[in-house]
Amino acid sequence: MYGYGYTAAVVAPVMSFSFVPPQAFQQAWFYSLYTQIQQAQLYEMQAWFMSVDLNRSGTISSGELQYLNIGGTPLGIETATKLIKVFDYNKNGQIDFYEYAALHQFVNNLYRCFVANDRNFSGTIDANEIYNALLTSGFQLPFPTVNYLFLKLSPSGYGLLFTQFLNLCATVALTRSLFEWNDPMRTGVIHLNLAQLYDIIALV
Repeated sequence: MYGYGYTAAVVAPVMSFSFVPPQAFQQAWFYSLYTQIQQAQLYEMQAWFMSVDLNRSGTISSGELQYLNIGGTPLGIETATKLIKVFDYNKNGQIDFYEYAALHQFVNNLYRCFVANDRNFSGTIDANEIYNALLTSGFQLPFPTVNYLFLKLSPSGYGLLFTQFLNLCATVALTRSLFEWNDPMRTGVIHLNLAQLYDIIALV
């Protein structure tokens, strides 16, 4: 399911731990990802999380997350940094276990969508396949928007590798998180001043 770019000892939990996330986390769009995870998987994720959280702060950084492997490919620092921004609902620059578990499920789901849409087994997917993969993942974007994001990563129009696809999806997910955080009443409409718009652009 997942691996590491280095050897890390699996550390058994040293204290009782509740897999029921805080109420605030349950209001986030990615809470539904957390609910997809089986308890046995949660224990595996917790063991990996604790093996990386060496100072027992209860959080991990992008520098630690970058070594997570999905499909044999490490996330890398750029994608790890962007993904932390997506799931960092309390905006402290790091992720706790609940945020990490949702992030991990998000990446696993995207990997399955990538493989399912790579119908010619080229190891890449084009704009049309990305559009379908995003739909399957719950992101309903107009095709012109998907194509614009695709061409930003591949100006030549050549298909995206999984790492590039994940980066694109992280951008989409981060935009959704930023919108939701500015719409606490879930009205589907946000009102921003120019400074707030600059903040969003800087984060994405």
